[in-house]
Amino acid sequence: MKNMCPVCKSDTKIFAKFKNHLVYKCKKCGFGYTTNLSAHLGQYHRDEVYIQEEKLFENIFQKRVNKVMNFKKKGEVLDVGSSTGLMLKLFKDKGFNVLGVEISNKAAALSKNRGIDVITIPFEEIQFKKKFDVILFNHTLEHLKDPFLAINKASRLLNKDGLLYIDLPNFGSLSASLKRKNWPYLLLEEHLWHFSLQSLEILLRKNGLKIIFTERASGIWDLNNPFLELFTSLYKFKKRFIINLLTAIPGLILSKLNMGSDLLVIAKKND
Repeated sequence: MKNMCPVCKSDTKIFAKFKNHLVYKCKKCGFGYTTNLSAHLGQYHRDEVYIQEEKLFENIFQKRVNKVMNFKKKGEVLDVGSSTGLMLKLFKDKGFNVLGVEISNKAAALSKNRGIDVITIPFEEIQFKKKFDVILFNHTLEHLKDPFLAINKASRLLNKDGLLYIDLPNFGSLSASLKRKNWPYLLLEEHLWHFSLQSLEILLRKNGLKIIFTERASGIWDLNNPFLELFTSLYKFKKRFIINLLTAIPGLILSKLNMGSDLLVIAKKND
């Protein structure tokens, strides 16, 4: 029996195998999914990484904040999977009203210490009493039990002309196609879903959203200040400095060609 793509209902094929996991990829829209994997339901082991590498993530998140602010200068921001609240703090510093959703109690506590309000109930279960001007899914959708329902709910929670921001690994990238099961962003024991731009566009369109901006960058070019990261990783003797240096030129080429490993999308609600 053939496996059907949950996005466009086309046939899928096996993309990669790892232990008891299979990754299927749609032959038409490029959407992928991992078998024998459950949604993440508790504390997230990357909380420590966010804490230890806060300056790095601030460099990453500042670029995202700037991209959103090209289209929206003020309003209510909801971050689904807000972790330690660092991105929301950057929005708050720009004058936005912010609210986070984070099921990791440790990360939520750190977020509250920044003065960020956080709800520790899964997004799908929350009964919100207001709507939002910006909703963020920053490397969250690929972990959720049902990202399709999440996008639908987000669309309904947006105000007129509201923005939905999505950031996740680019399953349609050149590196994913070449490395397959060895692609570092596949994370077969964590990511249930794997999105290409085409599959994401279909899902958004079905939920009354139109993409107004997209970027597919790689490496240091996915940061607000790539050269600051190079300097910092060298100055602090970080192991990633060599990788940053060696991948700088290939990453720049892939980023310019929109074939990078990160997929950033901003969509607008069509009302």
